[in-house]
Amino acid sequence: MSSISKAAAVAGSPYLRLAVLGIGLAVAIVAGVWLGPDAPLLDIRTWREASTWWTPMLFVLFFGVAALVFAPRPALSTIAGILFAPPVAVLVVVTGTVLGAGLAFGIARLLGRDALAPLLRRGRLNALDSAFARRGFTATVICRLLPILPYGVVNYGAGVTRVRVLHFLAGTAVGTLPANIVYITAGNALAAGAGWMPAIWLGLAVAALVGAGWLTRRLAHARSAPPDAAPENAVPQR
Repeated sequence: MSSISKAAAVAGSPYLRLAVLGIGLAVAIVAGVWLGPDAPLLDIRTWREASTWWTPMLFVLFFGVAALVFAPRPALSTIAGILFAPPVAVLVVVTGTVLGAGLAFGIARLLGRDALAPLLRRGRLNALDSAFARRGFTATVICRLLPILPYGVVNYGAGVTRVRVLHFLAGTAVGTLPANIVYITAGNALAAGAGWMPAIWLGLAVAALVGAGWLTRRLAHARSAPPDAAPENAVPQR
């Protein structure tokens, strides 16, 4: 085997890709710690001073990249609620949320799936992987609605499962919408001060949370419900 072939084989090793993913995640965590509440890019004045017609698109890109380094998503969504009108803020935050989730998902799928796939064939991990493969949208919505795992962990973790990318992105958009509306409402209330509009948006946020709780309960019940039993008098098929 030539040196070029050996180098290609090493570069294509799933364990080498997994090591690269691990190093990347470590760097992302450090960057996320650095990008704390006092970071310039999380300063409202920075965005207001640079505000132009393309600021919403720039914020979407920043939101997506920030998701890779575990930046605080509630802070980003609240800033969007302060900077933009509620309808624009919702569009910006949902798009940024899905973009960030898709980027992290793609990196984990490319670098970690092949090496970690054998581990997902055992015990509870196999059941989890199978659930994401069969009902990717529902499983993703439940993970997003239940505040058990952080947003960034779900992004990278889902990438090594067999969930379909479109199901994951759609489930992310739906499952994170109630919390995003709450954060945007808080930001809009801070920007608007007194008046009726903050109260209206707060009411919508509460309604979204109630609806999210109902949806989570329905989805969890649907997943745990046993299949219908066969009728007692049914004639067995020959």
